[in-house]
Amino acid sequence: MAFFGFGKEKQEGGSSELVLAYLEDAQRVRAPFLLKDKRKVDVSATIQGVDEEANTLSFQSSSGTFEKGAKLDFLFMQEGLRIGGTVKVVEVRSSLVVTEIPDSLELMERRKQSRARLNPKEGANVTALTSLFEGVGINGVIENISEGGCRIRVEKAMNLKDEKRLPLGTALLPKGQAFMLVKLNKVPKCPSIMELTGKVAYLDDSGGGLFLGIELEKPRADFASAIRNLVSSRSGAIPTSIPPKIRRKTATQEDSLLATEEDRSSRPVPAPKPPVQEVQKPVVEPEPVPEPAPEPPPPAVPAPAPEVEAPPRNLALLRLKKRTRAIVVMTSPAYGPLLKDFLLEDGYGRILLASNWNELAEAVRQPNVGMVFIDVDTSVLESFEMISKLHEEDSDLPPVIVAAQEVSRALVLAAHRSSVSQLVVKPYNLDESFSDLLEKQMGL
Repeated sequence: MAFFGFGKEKQEGGSSELVLAYLEDAQRVRAPFLLKDKRKVDVSATIQGVDEEANTLSFQSSSGTFEKGAKLDFLFMQEGLRIGGTVKVVEVRSSLVVTEIPDSLELMERRKQSRARLNPKEGANVTALTSLFEGVGINGVIENISEGGCRIRVEKAMNLKDEKRLPLGTALLPKGQAFMLVKLNKVPKCPSIMELTGKVAYLDDSGGGLFLGIELEKPRADFASAIRNLVSSRSGAIPTSIPPKIRRKTATQEDSLLATEEDRSSRPVPAPKPPVQEVQKPVVEPEPVPEPAPEPPPPAVPAPAPEVEAPPRNLALLRLKKRTRAIVVMTSPAYGPLLKDFLLEDGYGRILLASNWNELAEAVRQPNVGMVFIDVDTSVLESFEMISKLHEEDSDLPPVIVAAQEVSRALVLAAHRSSVSQLVVKPYNLDESFSDLLEKQMGL
């Protein structure tokens, strides 16, 4: 039985329930967080646990300097919103930071104008140059756009003078850096090519990959009108407060939905009632009583005995197969190293981490790739579309496992159509059952 509101006093409007709903969802999807340590430096972290009874929130972070009793500011992205809060540090030990659960969350929205979200498959992209012959050139996919600017996922950056690629990080360009040319290509409902000027609004690497915000200088009237029409057709009003959210079902409830057949077999507890009637029948016929006695031998037949002998006989071969197989993993930067360490400890020879679909497409072409595992924050249906494209390019694609927050009949059918081998419901544990699932999909 789940108890609500006992860890802290509820505020007006059920704000504590709203806070817990957002934090529990952030933990479930492993949303990346930014924590400001005592030096006011942004540190990447993920939620390790939310304890409502103790009123504590624990973060996993591999860096940063934190002090017990100090105030800590945090920021995370969820459902396209920037959400932040301030908490008090309760305990610090190695890579774990334990804080109080915040009384409220704050909307940290930066945009001043409505924006239109774009799907990557629409092909809208940006080429931005700080100058024509020297400086930095950037290519990226447009995630959203407004009349005043756009947000892009940076795919490539290079030094224009020697055409050498530059590392993707927040130090790539300073805030306020001017772009002599911002070329917008294939934006829906707009001219196929729009050339403007702008400057760097922000650089963000907390969401898996590098994102660049570009503030556009006042565009031409025809460009502005086209972008305005696109935005009006795809967006609503800019939120002024955090949207309401209902807490999801508890883990025990979710597990019961996945094990309905087992529950049915265990629910026939009312079976003791028929025995009362059957007890009277055997009294009349004493002969059937000795007959069930010989029946115990069949269950006692050690059928599992051969299974016990099989593992030691195949362990060496299993270890050898694992060492020769590679697994391609596409997930968030915060969760990737943890999953990689688990797979390496489980005996797999190579773990190839991919932060975007281009890197994943290159990784699956590597020799001896036995499986692809995808756990990303984007829509599962978008993942299915990209997997279908990979299958069209390479019919010999290895088995693909996708992690999803929820699994329905429609989602399973879509997965089959996209040639996805297995769906895993989040949150999942990195344990023996997870390892067995990978081995089964790889045919080990």
